[in-house]
Amino acid sequence: MSNAIAQRPQNGVANDVIEQVIIQGDLAQLTPEQRVTYYSRVCETVGLNPYTKPFDYIRLNNRLVLYALKGATDQLRRLHGVSASVVSQERIDDVLVVTVEATDKTGRVDTEIGAVSITGLRGEALANAMMKAVTKAKRRVTLSICGLGMLDESEIDTIPSAQHTGYINEIPSQPGTETIVAGAAEVIDAETGEIQD
Repeated sequence: MSNAIAQRPQNGVANDVIEQVIIQGDLAQLTPEQRVTYYSRVCETVGLNPYTKPFDYIRLNNRLVLYALKGATDQLRRLHGVSASVVSQERIDDVLVVTVEATDKTGRVDTEIGAVSITGLRGEALANAMMKAVTKAKRRVTLSICGLGMLDESEIDTIPSAQHTGYINEIPSQPGTETIVAGAAEVIDAETGEIQD
């Protein structure tokens, strides 16, 4: 009897697909409708508003995964009362490393780094790289202190195997009603770290 229950699909999703999602973190096996449900549940679990599009999809190491956008880290800082401050900045060879310390409202402290290559950069390009390193560190420490082990959008452009999927995130507006299209994956400028429309 218990074996039959274990084999029964949950919400129309076969157990092997559920295993792919939970254990291996691969969302590719889900249908678009199932991805919408998964996306909404992740947002609900961490207290984020799905209509602000806090996450997007990316193909990484042959797996379709969610990664955090700026909206996710901004909302998480507000929800958890996280304050972040730069502890240090140093140049190691041609890499600028910024260390940021975060404290949440319970007093718990976490530290992360943001590192960017500054090889051959001068003027405005160097200034943008410096800001990107700070942004990277702040977003990484926010995800870390809030317990989300996922990539942030500021890290995606530095991973050669990462491929933007071009998926459109469809967020259900209300059960039984139409779907709101939140938009496609952003393109990140490799030099400045700015998000392009």
